[in-house]
Amino acid sequence: MRGSTETIIAGRWAGEAGSTSRRCAALVALLAVVFISPRFEAFADDQGAAAQETAGEVGVIEKIPQELVERSFAGRETERFPETVYESIQPIESSASEFVPVPDRWRMFYAGKWYDPYNQSVIKGDIPVAGAPGEEWFTELSVISDSMFEARRVPVPVGFASTKRGGSNDVFGDGDQTAFQQNVIVSLGIIKGDTSFKPPDFELRIAPIFNFNHVEAEEDGLLKADPTAGSSRSDSFVGFQELFADIHLANLSDRYDFASLRGGIQQFNADFRGFLYNDNQPGARIFGNYDNNKTQYNVAWFSRLDKNANSGVNTLFTDRHEDVFVANTYRQDLLALGHSTTFSLIHRADTAGNSGERYDTNDFLVRPAPIGDQRPKNIYSTYLGVGGDGHFDRVNTTTQFYYAFGSESHNAIANRQVDINAAMFAQELSYDVDWLRFRGSFMWASGDKNPYDGEANGFDAIFDNPNFAGGDLAYWQREGLPFVGGGGTNLVNRNSLLPNFRPGKEMGQSNFVNPGLRLYNIGMDIEILPELKLISNVSYLQFDQTEALQVVRQDGSIDRNIGWDLSTGLLYRPFLNNNVQIRLGTACLIPGSGQENLFGNQTNYHAFTNLILQY
Repeated sequence: MRGSTETIIAGRWAGEAGSTSRRCAALVALLAVVFISPRFEAFADDQGAAAQETAGEVGVIEKIPQELVERSFAGRETERFPETVYESIQPIESSASEFVPVPDRWRMFYAGKWYDPYNQSVIKGDIPVAGAPGEEWFTELSVISDSMFEARRVPVPVGFASTKRGGSNDVFGDGDQTAFQQNVIVSLGIIKGDTSFKPPDFELRIAPIFNFNHVEAEEDGLLKADPTAGSSRSDSFVGFQELFADIHLANLSDRYDFASLRGGIQQFNADFRGFLYNDNQPGARIFGNYDNNKTQYNVAWFSRLDKNANSGVNTLFTDRHEDVFVANTYRQDLLALGHSTTFSLIHRADTAGNSGERYDTNDFLVRPAPIGDQRPKNIYSTYLGVGGDGHFDRVNTTTQFYYAFGSESHNAIANRQVDINAAMFAQELSYDVDWLRFRGSFMWASGDKNPYDGEANGFDAIFDNPNFAGGDLAYWQREGLPFVGGGGTNLVNRNSLLPNFRPGKEMGQSNFVNPGLRLYNIGMDIEILPELKLISNVSYLQFDQTEALQVVRQDGSIDRNIGWDLSTGLLYRPFLNNNVQIRLGTACLIPGSGQENLFGNQTNYHAFTNLILQY
């Protein structure tokens, strides 16, 4: 027999009686031997030589071919990875398999710098700082600077003991004020576990807040109880926005439905828009999800702290003597795809009446409220709530309803113990047309028609901070209006919609004998540019009932019409993210007959600018 190996193999197959399929298989094997084997041997020789050159070197791969380090996107300049990638890879000849082990996949293409927020960073939680594979620890560090300057006019009384305007005998003083507030929040998180597809195994979060504030007014005795303190005030305060530990308790399904426990100072919002309880307070909360994340739940207890009256920041562990118990659940796609529904049961036990009088940092009395017969009280109230948020087809919707019941041991306006029987309802509908969003909103909070009947029908919240009908752009919600001539309380408090006669949300107690509210709103959001949004709102405000107002002011002629709240604002995000935000806003409250009865016919206003920097 003669010829090459290829000829001998082919001859054997030609002499055998085989099927066509076997002949085809033989030809494929023949081609593999002839053409692939020599090239594989040459490739192996090259790799062996390269391994010899880099033997003993760990972690450096040099001169990666350009086709591997370039990535291109349509309409953008080609991006290039660095030509040297640092990685802890063992020499290939030390591996017992044909695969190269990569001990730390996080840094395979790490090209960032620790101070660069736009690329991978070790302080953003992109890359672990310690831990064996599968047990990695990460850190998250962020810093937020929130600067706000505001000019406003609010109805205020003439100075109680003295006035800057000699010879003035009017009931109302000069309400022009300016305020500056600077908050710096530093948040550090230490997290264990891969959080890409499952909750963390453990998280420790520490977020102190540093506040400086300065206010200038035109009347003495407004900023401090002592009129000799003047008409300006500067103050600073340090507290904790967050201070908690989060422990992963269990996975409930193979898709990482979970249960976790969080203890410490933490943010919690009881509903979609913050109508009832939206605060950062110490407590314990079990939370998680179920049924492929279609159901979320919370079971929580919070023991509230008093807040500093000038900054709104939690005091350093001064007990408010108020406990809040929450059980709620959210169900996605309950009524329609894209619409979530929430059910909640919330109980509040406010026993501050057992602790005597309480004055704020400016020496104003806040508990009991300086109104009516001014006696201490305890409050036990329970709220049943149902709400929704999402869309039906192209119509966006948010709904919230609460029913409140319970008791006040003594109400200062009713001069007796009262049973709580109150409710609220809010509805917002919006519709998007390209870069326009049209909104319509309505809110009703029940008022008390008979303050002396032993039943408190005026709805009040625990600590509300609603994002509704313009939010903090609107004058009625943003500014706290003193109830001039009716005691040392406010008609409505800052960042609230409810006219409840409380002497500040920060330390004052709820009051369920109040006039309630009806709010009708239309608004429009305009995406002028991807970076720039215009937000405008028109609201008409009414008291639900006026009898409580008439009792406190001893004036039977007060009308229900508060007036028109007109507001507009701009939000500018130059980098299309939240790292830099510039907000401008202005609003005015044009008085209706009810506001004229209370505060005169002067139009009140505010204008503010807000710069937020986040790292």
